[in-house]
Amino acid sequence: MSTKVIQRVAAVTDRTVTELPPLYETIDPEALDAVIDSAATDESALECQFTYSGCQVSITGSGAVLVEREGC
Repeated sequence: MSTKVIQRVAAVTDRTVTELPPLYETIDPEALDAVIDSAATDESALECQFTYSGCQVSITGSGAVLVEREGC
C-alpha cells in the first residue's frame, strides 16, 4: 500500500517518486500496510486519511487510494 500511495502522489504532483519526501516522515508505512491489510480481510468500512507532500490521501479498507492536492 505504501508504494501505491507514493506512486499516486507522484503522479498527481507531476514529480518522480524520488523527488518526494520519505513517506515515513508523515506516517509509519508498516503500520499503514498492517491496518489496511487487516481491514481488507475484515471487509471493514475503515478509511485512513492523512496529508503527504501537499496532498490529501484517503485509503479505503478495500485498498482504493484517492489523492487530491490540498486547496483544490
